[in-house]
Amino acid sequence: MPVVIPSAAQRSAARAAEAEAEAAVGDGGIGKRALATPVESAAVRKNARARLRLVPGLDGLRGLAVLAVVIYHFFGDVLPGGYLGVDMFFVLSGFLITSLLVREFRVTGRISLKDFWVRRFRRILPAAVTVLVICTAIVAAIGGDLAVGIREQFLGTLFFVNNWTQIATSQSYFADNEIQVFAHYWSLAVEEQFYLIWPLLIAGLFIVVRRYPRRVPIIVSVVLAAASAVAMWFIYTPGEDPTRVYYGTDTHAFGLLIGAALSLIITSTHSDPAADSWPSSRRAGAIAAQVLAPLALLAYLAQLIFMTDDLEFTYRGGLMLTSVLGALMLWGVVRDARPLTWLFSTTVMRWLGQRSFSLYLWHWPLIMILIALFDSKREHAWVWGLVALPLSFLLAEISYQFIENPFRRGGYKKAWTTYWASRPGLAELRYGFAKVAWPLVPLLVVASLAGVVYGVVTSSDKTQLERDLEELQQLNNSGSTPAPEAAAPTTTAKKTRPMPRGPEITAIGDSVMLASSAALNTRFPGLYIDAAVSRHYTAAIPIVQELKSTGQLRDTVFLGFGTNGAAFPGQLDELIDAIGPDRTIVLSVPYGDRDWMPGARAEVIQAAKDHKNVYIADWCTHAQSNTSLLRADGVHPEIEGADQYALAFQYALQQYSNYDKNTSTQCAV
Repeated sequence: MPVVIPSAAQRSAARAAEAEAEAAVGDGGIGKRALATPVESAAVRKNARARLRLVPGLDGLRGLAVLAVVIYHFFGDVLPGGYLGVDMFFVLSGFLITSLLVREFRVTGRISLKDFWVRRFRRILPAAVTVLVICTAIVAAIGGDLAVGIREQFLGTLFFVNNWTQIATSQSYFADNEIQVFAHYWSLAVEEQFYLIWPLLIAGLFIVVRRYPRRVPIIVSVVLAAASAVAMWFIYTPGEDPTRVYYGTDTHAFGLLIGAALSLIITSTHSDPAADSWPSSRRAGAIAAQVLAPLALLAYLAQLIFMTDDLEFTYRGGLMLTSVLGALMLWGVVRDARPLTWLFSTTVMRWLGQRSFSLYLWHWPLIMILIALFDSKREHAWVWGLVALPLSFLLAEISYQFIENPFRRGGYKKAWTTYWASRPGLAELRYGFAKVAWPLVPLLVVASLAGVVYGVVTSSDKTQLERDLEELQQLNNSGSTPAPEAAAPTTTAKKTRPMPRGPEITAIGDSVMLASSAALNTRFPGLYIDAAVSRHYTAAIPIVQELKSTGQLRDTVFLGFGTNGAAFPGQLDELIDAIGPDRTIVLSVPYGDRDWMPGARAEVIQAAKDHKNVYIADWCTHAQSNTSLLRADGVHPEIEGADQYALAFQYALQQYSNYDKNTSTQCAV
């Protein structure tokens, strides 16, 4: 390589810079000139590049975070709080990104937004887009419910707005059977949105407040973090699905901002590019890190075990606490606190951390694809978790070595040049798997892109369940649902009253009742059914009032609700009063894995206790005792399950006929 000899002017400027650096070492580079533009020449500033100190324990922290998330997704019962690994990622990202910005500004006197975003794209895009393209092609080939909404998933993920796309389409992160194949990209979207906005804000702050280079940026980051946590607190509604506040950039950015605040507090503002990025200038601070960091680790591990995703505390301070604990652990690792340094510097933890990005990208689509192919009802999901775990590690290693590293270290052009230069000759094709596999790369790219196009163009917006429900809705509206003879009612020797028959029954409900409408017609031929998708109790009251006002409300009323939320305070009593005390009412006890289900079941049972004319149809116990009766979403019944749903109503009518009432259920309330 040619040797460049600096000019006399450049040598003089360099000596002046060295003298300035030596003068600033005494206070760790934190003085009155902190963050002021150094006096180096333009040429020296252009070629100088601040680098962050290598801290092996930071890789280990990433390893802990990704391990928690993988265990949560594969074996949720083992680590109910494993989702908190994402918050650790947020704290790390906010800390490291802000540290880079602080060091760049101090060393060069400016922040190159172009260079920053190019580095981020090199780091994230190659692996993220590769996984997205390959998995979209595979999902499109598999089809079925797994491919529902793949168009929106692909485009939302490609443009890093996956979190808002899922919020807009009412997807849930906490309903086990409804998570999309690219749901995990939500956190990457939040980070990318942060990477777009934060450098602009921090660069502006550094320029405007040179006199107080630390104080104002720290205050801004802390205030924004507090605002984000407060927004999560107030937007979250107990008993409802928390996906909106969990996915929202506005309500879940506090982890990134807390990491940024920690960086602004401890990152060096020394103008020397070789200066320690996180100097330990105060003994008291080092001692505090040694004490607090291990305690924070213990508290974080306790959260992983005990802080489930359905607790009100989780969204009203719990996640904020997780981020603070993550910042304390990060502080301890940077300050070489024991035993954190030993734990997170081990080979296994560092290996996991270095491959955490690729492991995070691959693990969720992999388990979703395996379950879709071999276990659509998730009866043995943990078995596929055991299968997916080593496969995820293998794919992460391949992705890390051959996608992440080449693009991150050399950029797009060099990565492509290196790949093209490695093309083998005809003779070399006889030796080595790597040489033989080389021509498969363009074929894989073409096939994947073709699969993406096919998947995006042919994507269905409705699951098989939704299509079946639409067909049942049309049959109910047309009155063409078959209605065979009713089964003979059960009779006993004791005093009884006649069992209500189909023409005496009005049934009003949600999609679970709609999915069971044929079975209800079989057991109660001639009943009137008004059931629809995504219905809440709110919709039932005007329906009852309309039927009653036109004289069409029959003597016995079936109500099947709760799947889409518990009743609002006083709403169930209002509905019962609207039907009237002279009619027999049967309320379905709902089944599902939603957070509000225990409350929804409890209010149904309480209504039966409070009103003499109200009985319960314990659908929940029927479903819970045999989940194979349910479709893949774990909520709606298959054909056999629909018969059990109708049977639950028949049992309730038998109680009415026998002057009996049972208000117990085997389900949690």
